[in-house]
Amino acid sequence: MVTNPIDIWFDFIDPVSVLLMLEIETARLEEMPWTSECEMRWLPLELRPPSTPLVGVDSATIAPLWEEARPIATHAGVKLAPPALVPWTRKAHELIAHGAEQSLSTATTLRLAVAKAYAIEGRDIGRVDVLVEIGIEHGLDRTETKAVLDVDRYEGDVAAMMEAAARAQVTRTPTIVMDSQRFEGFHNRIALGTLLGT
Repeated sequence: MVTNPIDIWFDFIDPVSVLLMLEIETARLEEMPWTSECEMRWLPLELRPPSTPLVGVDSATIAPLWEEARPIATHAGVKLAPPALVPWTRKAHELIAHGAEQSLSTATTLRLAVAKAYAIEGRDIGRVDVLVEIGIEHGLDRTETKAVLDVDRYEGDVAAMMEAAARAQVTRTPTIVMDSQRFEGFHNRIALGTLLGT
C-alpha cells in the first residue's frame, strides 16, 4: 500500500494534467476504493510563469502537449477547445490556494472548474475577472476573491512551489510522486488503482 500523501504536480495549461484531473474525478464518482484511501495533493508547477513571453497553443513548446492530449481526450469522450493564447496560470493557482483556505472540497471544485474553463470552454484563465467569476460560481465571495487576487496574497506560495518542484526533480506535468516512485503523463483510473496498490 502507498504511503500518503501522493503528490500530483500539474498546470492548467497542460491538457494532459486536465485529463488526469477529470479521470481521477470520474474514479471518485465511481467510488473506486483508491480515491478514498489515498490522500492526493495537487501541486502547481507553472510551465510558463509570469514574465515568460505569451504564446499561442500552436507554439513549438505548447503544441506537443495538445498532440499528446488529443487521443486521450478522444478515448475519454472529452472535447478539448482551448483559447488561442496560452495564459500565465499563477493567478489561477492563487485562486485554488484561496479556495483551500475555505476547505479542501472547495479547492478541489475550483481546480476542476478552472481546468475545464481553460481546456474545454476556451476561457482565458489568466484574467482576474474570469477567475473571480469562476470563484463566485463555486461559492466564493466576489469582493474578497477579487481583493485576494489583486493583492497577490498567495503569489509567494505558488512561486515557492517552483523551488519545491526543482528539489523533487519534477520537470514536467503531470507527474505523480508517491513514496520513492514517480509516474509521468496520463494514467487511466484502472492503471491508477494498480499503481496505488488497491
